Parts: sequence; C-alpha cells; structure tokens
Amino acid sequence: MNTYASKLFLIEFRDFAILRSKNRVAHWTLPLLVTLVGMIGSYSSGQDHAIVAPSKTIRLEQLPRRVSSAHIPNLVQVHADVYSGGQPDGEAAFKELRSMGVQTIISVDGVTPDVEAAESNQLRYVHLPHGYDGISDSRMLELAKAIRVLPKPIYIHCHHGKHRSPTAASAACLLAGLINESDAHTVLKIAGTGKNYVGLFATIERTKFDPKRDWSKVKVDFQAIASITPMTRSMVSIEHYWSRIQAATQSDLSVNDSRQSDKKRSGTDHDFLMLKELYVELTRDSRAINDIVFAKYLTDGINIIGKINLQNPEAPKELEQNCKACHQVYRDALERKTR
Repeated sequence: MNTYASKLFLIEFRDFAILRSKNRVAHWTLPLLVTLVGMIGSYSSGQDHAIVAPSKTIRLEQLPRRVSSAHIPNLVQVHADVYSGGQPDGEAAFKELRSMGVQTIISVDGVTPDVEAAESNQLRYVHLPHGYDGISDSRMLELAKAIRVLPKPIYIHCHHGKHRSPTAASAACLLAGLINESDAHTVLKIAGTGKNYVGLFATIERTKFDPKRDWSKVKVDFQAIASITPMTRSMVSIEHYWSRIQAATQSDLSVNDSRQSDKKRSGTDHDFLMLKELYVELTRDSRAINDIVFAKYLTDGINIIGKINLQNPEAPKELEQNCKACHQVYRDALERKTR
C-alpha cells in the first residue's frame, strides 16, 4: 500500500474504530473491513495507478512551487521528490537540506562539489555538470536515471539556481515521466530563467517521456566529482571572481542570496587581478588562437578590466556587456552537437 493510500485508510479506520466502540457494530463489519483493506492494498500497489478521491478533503501542495528557505538560494520544488536551487554554501545550508529530508545532491555546475560538507551531513553528492547552451541527450538520460534510482528526495543545483539547475531538474522529471511539459516551463518561470538562454528552453521543448524506454539499458557511473575541460574550469573561475566583484559593490543583496558569502570574502583588488589573469590565460587556449571573434572578446575584456575600479562604476557595466555579447554567440546559443 503506498503512503497516500495508507493515510486515507488510517483516517477511515480511526473513524470506524470510534463508531464500533460506541455503537457495538455487528460482527460482520470486521470481515468487510478486512476485504476493504485488501482492495485498497491491491489497488495502490502499482506505481502508476491513479489515486482514489478521498471521502474527506485533504489539501495537497500545488507543485511546482517556490519554497521559502533561510540558506538555500532560489529554492523551487519541482516534484514531491525533486528540488532545484542554488549552490549550498556553508554548514547551515547542508543542515537545512538534511532537515528537509534530502538524501542526494546533484550538482550541474562546473564548480567542484563540497563533498566533505555533504557527507558530514549524511548527504550523497553526484556531479553531472552541463553548460548554459543546453543539455546533451546523454546527460539528460543520466539526470533522469539519477532521479529514478538515487535516494530521494533529491536536490539539484547550479551556482545561483536560476538557469541550469531548474532546467536540469524539470527536464529530468519530464523525461522520467514525473511532470508534464507545462509544469517544466512553470519551473523555469518560477526560478527566473532568462529568455536569452535559448538552449535551455530548447532542452525542455525537445524532451519527451517515452513510457516504453528500458531504463536498465541506461548505464551511469555516478561520481561525486566529475572531470571538466580546462575551458569550463576557466569559465567557472571567471564567474566566481566576477560574482565576488559584483557582490562587493552591491548593498541590497537579500539574506539568502548566494553572493552574500562572496561579499564577505572579497578582496576586490585581488579579485580584479585574478579576473584579468584568467582572461589572459584564455587567450592562450586553442579556441582563442583559432577563433578571431572569441579572441577579440577576450582582448576587449582585458582592456576593460584594466579600467575597472570601485570609483569607475561604468567600467563593470562595460565588461558585463562584453560578457553578454560573447555569451550570445558561444554560451546561450542552441546546444552544439559536439558537446
């Protein structure tokens, strides 16, 4: 008997027991009750059966929905067993996930997961990173397999929880047959996924549930820390330092904004220096050497960084525009077949 049906039965059994004790119901009611229990058990044993409407009104939460959280950025409940949000930062965040009942954390971010902090709170980490340009078919199958077989509830996160993780969580649930396409789009709307991330929206559009899929043929080696390319590693570091620089210049961050810890740790002059060095390092990458357009974005970025300081508020905006223009060509575009 599944949990929902069990609750309904216990409610009715309680009412029956009270009635029987007060009114001495005839002995034939007990065999009838046993028969009913058997009927409920056999009906609810299948995974895909519909739930019988209860005789008493029981309110269920409307899903997907935003969830209030003290330490988890942009927390969205996609399905009864699947959540999406930003990177858990610090012991308090992992403790909150544990208090929610979460058993598995899946990171789709390029940053190396904090496996030690997770394990200290009896949480398992799985690393399945993907980019902003969309999720490959093979990675989608791995994510869907993960939510089918790993201990639940499951929390899926990227850095801020706005773009990659809500896409991964909703598309994986869609592929696994847990939600429909309308709900998947609702998740992205709740999370605030930017419309310019056309590859992420295209991922949802092309994801279809196949009831005949043989999931036993989907083989996945779930690793706590996955290997990533040097380019991805550089982009992750750039995002890290740029986030810290932005946080250091903002005073209106909400309490649970994931950049709050960046603001506390930021040594702005050092962050500017590291950001510039990362750009310079990328100019030596084979893509920059062979792609003059990408190389131009990097060179312009290096020149802009040289003008940035806290007394020049326009320079950060100029660098942000440079990043956005580059992203539209190389990151936000439709998923590439070569991924």
